[in-house]
Amino acid sequence: MIRLEIMARKTKEDAQKSRDQILDAAEHVFYRKGFTLATMADIAEAAQLSRGAVYGHYKGKLEVATAMAERVIQQASPFQADPVLSALANLKHYCLQEVRSYIEPSSIQRVLFFLYVGIDDSPELLQLRFSWEKKRITQISQLLSQAIANQELPADIDFDLISLYCQSVIEGVFSVVYFGSMSENERWQRAEQLCTYSLQRLSLPFSHA
Repeated sequence: MIRLEIMARKTKEDAQKSRDQILDAAEHVFYRKGFTLATMADIAEAAQLSRGAVYGHYKGKLEVATAMAERVIQQASPFQADPVLSALANLKHYCLQEVRSYIEPSSIQRVLFFLYVGIDDSPELLQLRFSWEKKRITQISQLLSQAIANQELPADIDFDLISLYCQSVIEGVFSVVYFGSMSENERWQRAEQLCTYSLQRLSLPFSHA
């Protein structure tokens, strides 16, 4: 009985190891080729497994891509606000963390690049991108609500507008840093300066004109 339990556990561990191997390989294949051009053969080759072994775990590349993206998004480290800092200071750090997640090489960077650039509007994968964006909006809203509660921002401020503004700051800083011809040190110095300058605008009177 004990022997059978050990064998079953070993089989389960081996299966999980193979799935992780496939998904690790898929990150690089989909990042490099996008969804349309990538094939199950490409993934099998990158994973150093037979195509049969890959199909033994996943029915096709859409299932692989979905599992790959879900795994990375679920494992992404949530933002940890520093209780010593103001809500707006934490918001700046969050914006910088988001920009880094799109730029610095990592699993989350490869998956986000794929979801924004390489999915060809597949509904299942678009839904994962929307889930990521929803998490971003929720985090921004929490920090803005805290800033209002702390009287760092006026209570009557246009909440939806400033939430959109913060999202545009992330996207704008990303574009400048990612596409600009700056050194690594200058890149992140400029990113912090841009986030600081942009978020200072929230404390200024807003004109409806």
